[in-house]
Amino acid sequence: MTRMASFEANEGKQAIRICNFFRSDYVTLHVVRSAVSATIAFFLLGGLYIYYNVDMLLQEIYSMDLIETGRTLVTAYIIFVGTFALISYVVYSFRYDRARKSLKDYNNALRILSEMADSEHR
Repeated sequence: MTRMASFEANEGKQAIRICNFFRSDYVTLHVVRSAVSATIAFFLLGGLYIYYNVDMLLQEIYSMDLIETGRTLVTAYIIFVGTFALISYVVYSFRYDRARKSLKDYNNALRILSEMADSEHR
């Protein structure tokens, strides 16, 4: 009973919040959030790179193959965001499954407690 009260007070709140979603909705929401965060991080890192190397870039801008540089940047962006999305998918799928299992165990414990209380009242 103490363990159930501890669950309700601590990780139970989070598990209930997670399990209010369908699995696909919960995972998709967090993967999209991660993709947006990765996009922001990619552009911030790109901006820092440009800021740090602005003099070199200005000297070489006319000799650069801009189409190839664009392709390289797009490829790097896709790999960067794809990696974040894949990691997020794995992490949030695991979190959902773990929350679902802990909530199932909690509900089983409540059912057993209810059955014990019913048998005592008879």
